[in-house]
Amino acid sequence: MAHFQFTIILCSLVLSITFPKFSVGVDTLFANQTLVVGQTLISQSQTFELGFFSPGKSKNKFLGIWYKSTPGVCVWVANRNDPIIDSQGVFLAVAGNGTLVISRGGSIIWSADSSGVASNPILQLLDTGNLVLLEDSSQSYIWQSFDYPTDTWLPGMKMVDDIDAGLEKYLTSWKNPDDPSPGDYVFKIENQGLPEMVTFRGKTKRFRTGKWNGLFLCGVPRFPNPVFKPELVFEKDRLISIYELYDSSFIVRLTLRTSGVLERYTMNGRRDKWNSVYANPHDPCDEYGQCGNNGICRIDKPVRCECFKGFAPKFQKEWDFQDWSGGCTRIRPLNCQSGDGFLEVKQVKHPDMLKFWLNTSMTLEECRDECLRNCSCTAYANPYITNVDRGCLMWFGDLIDTRELSGADSKQNIYICLPASELAQEMNKRDLELPVFKLETIMAATNNFSRENIVGEGGFGPVYKGNLSAEEEIAVKRLSRTSGQGLEEFKNEVILIPKLQHRNLVRLLGCCIEGEERMLIYEYLQNKSLDHFVFEYTIDGKFSVKSDIFSLGVAWLLWKENKILELMDECFKDTFVESQVKRCIQVGLLCVQKFAEDRPDMSSVIFRLGTDGAILPEPKEPGFFIERSSSPVRNCTSPSIMSYKETMTITDLEAR
Repeated sequence: MAHFQFTIILCSLVLSITFPKFSVGVDTLFANQTLVVGQTLISQSQTFELGFFSPGKSKNKFLGIWYKSTPGVCVWVANRNDPIIDSQGVFLAVAGNGTLVISRGGSIIWSADSSGVASNPILQLLDTGNLVLLEDSSQSYIWQSFDYPTDTWLPGMKMVDDIDAGLEKYLTSWKNPDDPSPGDYVFKIENQGLPEMVTFRGKTKRFRTGKWNGLFLCGVPRFPNPVFKPELVFEKDRLISIYELYDSSFIVRLTLRTSGVLERYTMNGRRDKWNSVYANPHDPCDEYGQCGNNGICRIDKPVRCECFKGFAPKFQKEWDFQDWSGGCTRIRPLNCQSGDGFLEVKQVKHPDMLKFWLNTSMTLEECRDECLRNCSCTAYANPYITNVDRGCLMWFGDLIDTRELSGADSKQNIYICLPASELAQEMNKRDLELPVFKLETIMAATNNFSRENIVGEGGFGPVYKGNLSAEEEIAVKRLSRTSGQGLEEFKNEVILIPKLQHRNLVRLLGCCIEGEERMLIYEYLQNKSLDHFVFEYTIDGKFSVKSDIFSLGVAWLLWKENKILELMDECFKDTFVESQVKRCIQVGLLCVQKFAEDRPDMSSVIFRLGTDGAILPEPKEPGFFIERSSSPVRNCTSPSIMSYKETMTITDLEAR
């Protein structure tokens, strides 16, 4: 190695003394010529130019290739790690043994690592933008710039991941617009399970194209298309290389910018301006892990991140502020081989393959059964859209970097494992007796769930004031994912409330069920009956027939008429102890008296419930009192529920 370096140095010294200068404007540099600062090689089609340049505001010199018509767009840099601080006496030359060097004053600044020795070497800038060192007699390449990409991918240049040959070619961004040295980002082929292309920042993924699905990379626009017609080379299911065929009539490039964004450009017909065709990441859902673990990104939704069905945000407060990095966790654990099932999520970019199992011969049905047998299996899918009958991909652990793709193939789906209880609670909106509001409507009405709009908060979550229009104000009860109220309870509430509507009660206008969001929409009343009555009760709790305000009013009326045992379900008539039933109801009525000072504290409640013979005061009127003008009628379908034939009115709380 030392001998080789010494030879290069000697050659460069000879070059600096004996080689003559030559005129600019040609595409070839011969072994007896040098290229100095101010001189350039120009490709035959006048598309590309090679020479020394200073990027941006930098005063350092680099050897690079740029477009002749747009010299500010550099596509390749030779000495990106070796800036030329003093360009006096610097030149590029081809040594007699076929070595390409940048030299000054007998010392070497940069040299190309050629694959062989040439007897009559020449350097040529091709119309593709490829700088090649070749043997004049055979026209075979002994070195080419396309083997050493910098930040730009040109047609004819290959991205390579060939572990058998020990060869890898990828893009590396500039450090900044003034410094072409390697920056923070690389874009490369990754063969982990199924192949894809990934942008990394260090070891952290920034963007991935999605896995190969048999026809194209599943997370980007399908190809070939009018602006991208790549050729892919596979070897034993590994993507060895990908490149685009050169077309002289169509000038394109893909550049990895200093920000980590990949941008595809085409040159206009006059060849003096670049047009951006697309960029990756294309939108926030393309950002790796945008919604954290077990979340899915839907770019067309007002809140783009949602937890998968059966999952809830790990950190609800951060989620409410649209910080989704904490991701989602399961609401209920899997039962493992005893009742689990699968929820199909259609047209998605599949999650990253971090922990997986891949079988290309298994059927999808066999894949499903295998996933059910494995207690660690989180989800499964057919990885190939070209063969819907064969192929099994299973994920273990968290699912990350999943997004909905409206233009995805209809067969590009995933099946997520859920406990049977979650699957059984799937709600069909058509069965609801209420209008269903869209999430974007409620977000607009509440100013994106602004904290300034909160008018109440309980164990279920917050209540927001909102405006559907200038004339219509609403109150939105938003169920917290950590409230403990599951979908079944919410469904009961939605079904029961319309049946319990009353003209003097706050009116339920509808509900919103979208993703993991569950909300009830009430009319908003600008008086204390809403703030002090509907919110600490109707809105502030888990609603059911037995816990609504009618039941409390009925209980107090029946207590006054000494008919309190009519509240008890008839199925207990042969087993109950009358004194215990009366004591429980009486203590309950004491706890809901209108004024707080009349209500017992918790220690008194416990004492009175557990002590036979304890003297209890007579309960006073509850905070919500229903007067009736007719006799109660037993509800045949639910014996414990009272209904009334005639009008009931709530005591006017405003009179207080």
